[in-house]
Amino acid sequence: MNTKIKIPWAKPDIGKEEFDEIKSSFESNWFTLGPKVKLFEKQMADYCNAPYSIAVSNGTVALDIALKTIGISPGDEIIVPAMTYFSTASSVSYQNAVPVFVDIDKESYNLDPGKIIKSITSKTKAIMFIDYGGNPSDQSNIFEIAKKYNLTVVQDGAQSLGGTYQGKPMGANTEISTMSFHLAKNLTCIEGGMIFTHNKNFFKQIIMRRNQGEASNRKYEHLVLGTNARMTDLQAGIGLAQFKKLPKFLQERKRIAKIYDELFKESKLDIKVSKTKYNDSTNAYFFYPILLNDRNNIAQALRSKYGIDTRIAYSMPVYDQHLYKSGQAKCRHTVCPVAEEVTKKILNLPIFPNMDEKSIKIVVNAIKSEMQ
Repeated sequence: MNTKIKIPWAKPDIGKEEFDEIKSSFESNWFTLGPKVKLFEKQMADYCNAPYSIAVSNGTVALDIALKTIGISPGDEIIVPAMTYFSTASSVSYQNAVPVFVDIDKESYNLDPGKIIKSITSKTKAIMFIDYGGNPSDQSNIFEIAKKYNLTVVQDGAQSLGGTYQGKPMGANTEISTMSFHLAKNLTCIEGGMIFTHNKNFFKQIIMRRNQGEASNRKYEHLVLGTNARMTDLQAGIGLAQFKKLPKFLQERKRIAKIYDELFKESKLDIKVSKTKYNDSTNAYFFYPILLNDRNNIAQALRSKYGIDTRIAYSMPVYDQHLYKSGQAKCRHTVCPVAEEVTKKILNLPIFPNMDEKSIKIVVNAIKSEMQ
């Protein structure tokens, strides 16, 4: 029996403010790479403490352009977490380079710096990390390893916005980093992305690469192999309206996570909740993940019996995805026991602004019922 979803996994807060921004673009007759894009870029750069930000059409193309900008070539190797969204790895494969999957930390579910060194070879050019669900990665140790081995660090900040690491906002903490504004993210443009950089030469390259490789001051003269990755003013307008709401969004996510934490603690169920590991650091709570021994059956029951939507992010280590397991794309991986275990157990619960306490209790009580 298909039960109507009563509690969605995510619910974007989009309303009159976003519509008014779109309407003003129609009234001004300026739809792409216009003033709204420039303002959105500035606001995001200021928020993330980055000198340069370049808006693009989505987070995946942001990763692709970032890797091209740092000069990743066919055969190069890039270390990535064994558990991450597919585009973290596929962006490496776009370059005909080789993702090297490394195990994750058992508390934060992020790339484990202690497992990186044994994966480095003469072909290794970069380390790419994420902040899983908005939970900060161990940046300090990742940066230390990169410096020792002369590697570039790329932050895939698709889930990072709103979190902090040792007092600094997450998302633009490396020389070049990317962000996603997909519909479910903490801030959405419906679709959209951003590339941040602290390198002026990278900035100039990215500006060209997002616009067919065209010279910034010479129309129809193309200097590098680029693509059409331009963000529209319609997308940026939605982002501008969302940006004004971002403090509220983040406050709401922390409120919801705190209630979940308290309810699970009181329940004394065999459920593991991830923790933020570092002092003066905060979780953005894009995800609220838990580990369950009977994850698949419980997730199915939550949906079919209670109308509660969840997400399994992610159901397997990336190296087990068909593209890599079949050999269609090259990859390499070490033994990843933590990623193997976590991907069998992880379940992401509903979390979105304005989710009321009653709904949170319904989710927790449903899980309790299914575990008894």
